[in-house]
Amino acid sequence: MYLNKTIILLLSVVMFLSCKPRISEKSNDKIQSETKSNIAGNFNIGGAYALYPLVQKWSNDFMKKYPSVKIVVTAGGTGQGIDNLLAKKDQLAMISRPLTAEELKEGIWVVPVAKEGVAPIVNQKNPYFKRILEHGITPEKLIRLFTGDKPMSWGELLDTTLKEKAVVYTRSDKSGAAVVWANFLWKEGIDLKGIKVIGDDEMIKSIQGNQLAIGYCNFSYAFDTVTGERTKDIQVIPIDLDFDKTIDRKEVPFSNITKAHRGLWLGYYPKNLTRELTFGSVGKPTDPAILAFLNYALTAGQAMVAKKGFCELNDVYIKDALDKLK
Repeated sequence: MYLNKTIILLLSVVMFLSCKPRISEKSNDKIQSETKSNIAGNFNIGGAYALYPLVQKWSNDFMKKYPSVKIVVTAGGTGQGIDNLLAKKDQLAMISRPLTAEELKEGIWVVPVAKEGVAPIVNQKNPYFKRILEHGITPEKLIRLFTGDKPMSWGELLDTTLKEKAVVYTRSDKSGAAVVWANFLWKEGIDLKGIKVIGDDEMIKSIQGNQLAIGYCNFSYAFDTVTGERTKDIQVIPIDLDFDKTIDRKEVPFSNITKAHRGLWLGYYPKNLTRELTFGSVGKPTDPAILAFLNYALTAGQAMVAKKGFCELNDVYIKDALDKLK
């Protein structure tokens, strides 16, 4: 009998505690309510195509939460975003590459919001698809292909007698992906050659439309953001990093976005083909609306990062980033 009364008493206490609103939640609601009434204003965000889909979603959600804020988001490439930032046309820039020494001298302040990789890609219907997957392409041949003065055949790329020429596509905009890809090839962005396209969408469509095509794109475009599987007719090229003409476990191309993101964090993918995606401003922002938006991107907004095909920040990154906003 005594035991039964004890159990009933304990259950009553548990139910009471579970139903009682937590002080921290009530306090947080009060803070958000007070803050929300003070958040108003307009600002523009421009830059990297890589970040555009995610930032557009963040902006729409943020404006629903704060109706007195208006945000305009445009994509034009990282370089264009930085140009607009320095010209004071935009208040935030979407940046998908490290800043140059000159940009740092201009006082550009950045905060990370996601991670991303750049991948070389081919059409999955390429007639030599099987050999591409088995042997890959060495960095040395990729350098010749993307920066050399003469077109290369698929035979030269795959060590066979094939005569068909590889059709090379590159970016014409001031793309962070182009800079990352060029740096991997020990070159500058201006050294890249090929048929020029604007943005990742046009790159994907170009590769899909030509079985002999080869190019590069951000991970978030190489994989379908809904299914997580490879984008239709797109295959990430395995890079033969050790020049042994065989693709080993660490060189096998990722089959879906989850494995790609895991590979980025575990170091299975070349570090110089991965980078932080950041927001930049001229000096640390002081506008309450901008600071609230950045805080949102680093907290509630992180739930949308993986859904849009990007690699989420870990807890250490997020803590450091939030500290930068203080």
